[in-house]
Amino acid sequence: MKTPKVRAFVLALSLVLLATEASFAQYGGGSMGSGGSNGSYTAPKGGYSSSTGIAIGAGVAAGAGIAYLAFRNHSTIVGCVEPSSDGIKLMNEKDQNIYALVAGNVPLNPGQRVALHGKKFRDDAGKPAFHVSKLAKDYGSCKP
Repeated sequence: MKTPKVRAFVLALSLVLLATEASFAQYGGGSMGSGGSNGSYTAPKGGYSSSTGIAIGAGVAAGAGIAYLAFRNHSTIVGCVEPSSDGIKLMNEKDQNIYALVAGNVPLNPGQRVALHGKKFRDDAGKPAFHVSKLAKDYGSCKP
């Protein structure tokens, strides 16, 4: 599966789980208006077991982790690394923007076609820049 498909699947799954949780929260157990019930909630005898609390905590932690992975602000850009007077740059094949690259510890060579993970931002002059966190894929040398 490609990354966008995985993110879409995880987001859909988390929405289904949240909807299911909401429906359980509205249903307090017992009968739903039929029989001798007056519609009020009655807690189970002896309260809830510790496994219920563990399950709720695990669900909340999983939901928070999924939300973080789905909504974090990291991008991927693909293009050819080119030399410039300010260092190195890359023209993103998707949006055709030219980004100044802040490579950090990632070794990048001019003439290399790459996919990079990182964060888009604007430099002090207001031009697009990209802080590279990792090299996602090296496609080899650029074609002329």
